[in-house]
Amino acid sequence: MLRRSLFVLIGLTIVGCASVQNTPAQDAVWAAYNQCRAEGRVPANVQLMRVDPDGRAYYQTYTSSFGGADFERCLTEKMNRPSPR
Repeated sequence: MLRRSLFVLIGLTIVGCASVQNTPAQDAVWAAYNQCRAEGRVPANVQLMRVDPDGRAYYQTYTSSFGGADFERCLTEKMNRPSPR
């Protein structure tokens, strides 16, 4: 019985996680972050940790706060740029 319950719990967890999708605001922040990284405007010590459904981004800097302001500036710039049509 315990084995079956564990199997069901694991299965439901996998199905639940697979159905979760990002909001458009989250996708926009991740896309901006990836663009900034690709352009070399985000130092390696800055890591985007999570993005809330409303687009609020949380990042962490390792070893020092160096690059945090550059990261925020680039992200803001990318998020405020009108999308090409």
